[in-house]
Amino acid sequence: MTTNHTEGVCLPSYRTLAALALAAPEEHVRELTDWVEHASVVRGGAAERAGWESAYKWLRLAQGLRTVTFDMSYDDGDMCAVGGDFDAVWSEMMAEWQLHLVRLGYVRAALEGFVRVLCSDGSQPAIAIERAEHQLSRRTDVWPLHAREVAQHLTAHARDRADSTTVSVASGVAQAIAVHRQAVHGLAGVPEPITDADAKIHAAGHEEICAAREASTAVMLGIQLAGGSAGRGEGRGSRRGQVPLRWQVDPRSRWRQPVGG
Repeated sequence: MTTNHTEGVCLPSYRTLAALALAAPEEHVRELTDWVEHASVVRGGAAERAGWESAYKWLRLAQGLRTVTFDMSYDDGDMCAVGGDFDAVWSEMMAEWQLHLVRLGYVRAALEGFVRVLCSDGSQPAIAIERAEHQLSRRTDVWPLHAREVAQHLTAHARDRADSTTVSVASGVAQAIAVHRQAVHGLAGVPEPITDADAKIHAAGHEEICAAREASTAVMLGIQLAGGSAGRGEGRGSRRGQVPLRWQVDPRSRWRQPVGG
């Protein structure tokens, strides 16, 4: 896509590391879905089992998402000589941006479903993740790789962020939900290509595209953290009788590899 190779693309350093770079969202969600499929035996009531299966299906939707296609062409009666180039670049921009936003919606639905199953007190997702962070703060073996770096990068995209904001996985999840909320309520601006002094068309909207991509990653990292915390059976957020979950570090993987207990 044009936006992948043009000057000014926003690509965090944790995605370009020679070793242990964070997996791309489409690979990340595939690995996460694979774990949930093998860990989805919830020994609770019918409501818990149904809730887990529903959350899993939302993850499957995210895992199955491949492309989003746009054709932004518009017949203006040949009034604009560069209109075709503009529309082609815009179509590529929208395809990438909306691919990340659609995935974000699916993984957010999965996160909220898992939180309803794993938390007995009706916690909101960010609050549940904050509790999980506290429980696992000294457990580096269960901590998702680059989780705080993702939250920091995503939070930096929030223009109204206060400098004193404490960055955490929970704050990253909260910001990701805000990114999704702005889009679904029509509060997010729709980026368009830009034209330079030579009337050449260039892709833009790099921050918006990056924010959508990192938002979906922040939510998936939140799911990992919530699962790791619940699997330890710690705190008020865990329910008795559900399947035990264990998380271990796989040195061959670019994230903390979860396994069923």
